Amino acid sequence: MRLGLMCLLGALLAVSACAPWRALVIFENRSECGGAIAIRLTNERTGEVIRERVADGQRLEIELRPDDWYSYIVDFTAAGRRPDGYRCIALKEGRIRIPQGSVPLRIPLESQRQTPVPRATATP
Repeated sequence: MRLGLMCLLGALLAVSACAPWRALVIFENRSECGGAIAIRLTNERTGEVIRERVADGQRLEIELRPDDWYSYIVDFTAAGRRPDGYRCIALKEGRIRIPQGSVPLRIPLESQRQTPVPRATATP
């Protein structure tokens, strides 16, 4: 009886250790900004603010409170200027909620490369 109870308890612990109880958001810096991008998440219920940076080509996992709504702002300008003078100037805003036990939410951070637009010149 005691051995059976121990086996049952062990099985329950093993299953709970594998269960996805965490609520994760993953920011992936796929931009061409050349530096770290600033991220600010605000829990709309508690007012808690999370400030992070994700380096160029890296990903950042942030654990959130399950089922709470968060507003976020991604500031691409925080990356600064690249050696060739290019600078990202965009802000990305959004609102997310991650249910407990769900798969992580991935948010790719991509910049749009600005290309010069040819201008028509008047000929005298």
